[in-house]
Amino acid sequence: MSQVATEQLLKSDSLLTDRVRLVIAVTLAGAKEPMDFRSLLDALNLTKGNLSSHMRKLEEAGIVHIQKEFIDRKPKTTYTLSNKGREELKAYLDTIENFVRAAENL
Repeated sequence: MSQVATEQLLKSDSLLTDRVRLVIAVTLAGAKEPMDFRSLLDALNLTKGNLSSHMRKLEEAGIVHIQKEFIDRKPKTTYTLSNKGREELKAYLDTIENFVRAAENL
């Protein structure tokens, strides 16, 4: 196996190394429009607390953009993957792809 591919994967410090945060990022990357909290809950089958915790970490890191507004006096929160988030997702997936290619050559 390629030492470089192994080192790249081990050195990855992205928040996306967590499987739930990775799935959130991939889901948002594939969304054609911002997703609301309920849609993410339904799509990912997570608890409210679990999703909230992961979204807060992703927002603090600048990976996810959160938009809060009121519609007919009701709060609505939507989520999108930021440009930084897209870049980090692509970089992390490229790292995984290089690692898998190196493993295929065993």
